[in-house]
Amino acid sequence: MLKLIRLEWRKINLRQYVFGALAACFALAGLLFFAMYMDRSTFGATSEDFFFVVDSTRMVFIVFAGILISRLFIEEYNDKTISLMFTYPISRKKIIISKLLIIICATFFFIHVSRIFVAAVLYMLNSQLNFIDGGITIHLIMEYFKNTVIYDLSFSGISLVPLFFGMLKKSVRTTIITSIIIAIFFGISNENLSDLSIGSFIVRSLVFIIIGAAASYLAIRNMERKDVT
Repeated sequence: MLKLIRLEWRKINLRQYVFGALAACFALAGLLFFAMYMDRSTFGATSEDFFFVVDSTRMVFIVFAGILISRLFIEEYNDKTISLMFTYPISRKKIIISKLLIIICATFFFIHVSRIFVAAVLYMLNSQLNFIDGGITIHLIMEYFKNTVIYDLSFSGISLVPLFFGMLKKSVRTTIITSIIIAIFFGISNENLSDLSIGSFIVRSLVFIIIGAAASYLAIRNMERKDVT
């Protein structure tokens, strides 16, 4: 399995996608910070606003996952290149799982790392500009990240939903549009995350993981039996 993952990893030029996603991530976080900082005198920025900006980075990497799905599944089906891999003396299930693991692990890793980076930058900016009413502490940030790490993992799961819709027509456009819709929907739902209890985080996370697993299963259940057409 590890050899398959390394093979898939080398096959795609992940660097270009990562750089593009990180650039979009920091641009979005910068835009939201600018809006929050400019409105501080009118509405006042709170810790909830701080974490909303931090969590907004998840939106970018849901779309990032959609791009990886298009590259690893949709394009390979359209170009018939995946049929070559299916001729290897390896089960199709292992090939498919290796692709899914790359998407899940890469999405989770970059969601988590980008949130940490954005939180660190915002914390340093607040230390100089004091735009958060009541301030923000490192302890509060660490507690929030500890409580929401499973949420990052669940977003990696829900990011697989575009695979189902993309495989229906084997369409890159459908895959990307679906990932954008999901990103916007869950980006809006981030607004009240800082008010949720740990139990609520766990329940939400499990629901997202189940949805992502179900969508993946429905998308790939016939891949082992059907030829590439």
